[in-house]
Amino acid sequence: MKTILRIEGIHCKSCKVLIEDVCNDFPEIQSCNVNYETGETTVEHDAYLDLQNLKNGIESLGEYKVLFIN
Repeated sequence: MKTILRIEGIHCKSCKVLIEDVCNDFPEIQSCNVNYETGETTVEHDAYLDLQNLKNGIESLGEYKVLFIN
């Protein structure tokens, strides 16, 4: 499955790395492509990924707000 997230608060490559590190903590995620210029993140994952847990993980970094596009 593919889910597109809009993440507010991304502004640099360090943000990209932090968010990708969170994605790497989820074995259900095959790929996570963060575009820090647009704030759009594309996540390829298994159907059983708990998207709320992913959202919480990203937002726990403290400076991001996750919105689901699809």
